[in-house]
Amino acid sequence: MERTSIGRFRCGDEHCPEHSLVLPRLGGKDVLVDFDQSVLDRETTLASEASSVVERGSWRTVMRRVVDGTNPYVAMFARMMLDGVKRDQGSGPKTIVMFGAGEKGYGTEPLYEDADVRIVAFDIYASPEVTFVADAHNVPLKDASVDGVWLQGVLECVVDPRQVVAEASRIVKPGGFMFTDTSFMFPLCERAYDFNRWSPSGLRWLFRDFTVVASGQSTGPGTMAALAIRYLFQSLLRSTKLGQIAAFPFVALRLLDRFCWDRRALDASVGMFMFGRKAARPIDVDQLIAYYDEQPVLFATTRRLARDATLRSALAGTSMV
Repeated sequence: MERTSIGRFRCGDEHCPEHSLVLPRLGGKDVLVDFDQSVLDRETTLASEASSVVERGSWRTVMRRVVDGTNPYVAMFARMMLDGVKRDQGSGPKTIVMFGAGEKGYGTEPLYEDADVRIVAFDIYASPEVTFVADAHNVPLKDASVDGVWLQGVLECVVDPRQVVAEASRIVKPGGFMFTDTSFMFPLCERAYDFNRWSPSGLRWLFRDFTVVASGQSTGPGTMAALAIRYLFQSLLRSTKLGQIAAFPFVALRLLDRFCWDRRALDASVGMFMFGRKAARPIDVDQLIAYYDEQPVLFATTRRLARDATLRSALAGTSMV
């Protein structure tokens, strides 16, 4: 991509058949999508002004956080990523790319508030939070050009998660940082646009190009039980709202998550997360199998990080290349 004299973008390859065409700008954001290589449809995107096809609003976000729970470790990993990228002695500004960030993820405030790190956020729809509109299956950034990638609540809603993670791996520098938080046993959250779920080992294989520093469950069996009861009541009462009201007393089951951090909790959690760094080579199948026994240790590391600033600093600065 290159900017024209009027500040708009076009294909930077002189041999590209669309080199002379200025890319569209919708909702106040540049649309950096190669529609010939994208899961997005050009006509639909242009006709909708790159708006979200899913209804969104602050009250829905608040309700999800109150009823469904949140990952209490996100802000900690955000600060660790900031600490890590700032230690890199390479030249130029430090850049962290936020995948699917049309809405700011819970706990990501430290990333957006740090003036010393450039945040590049994108999504398939235009919003005040994004730098540009793009398809995560084909990210318009150069190889090994960014210091960190952040994929929070995204992989459930992409058509080809392997391609998306391959793009994240491609654009991040060797030794660069990665954070992902995604669903395991969570019910559908984006309706017709919700496609994927992962076990802990499945998520590890997806990010096989990275060394995992810490991992664990974002919300556990207590939250899963509360969700199951809510959906049971919604189904029995044939009403989403009535089911939510009837199941509200069971939200207290979420409090049990804080006591669930053993092997069984990891096998039956609502969501999983991993924090790591780009490795010199991907893991193999034997290492994947071994990861199952490593999971409780990595989750214990996460809990230690939450109360040990010295360990956080040490792990953020450890070379993984």
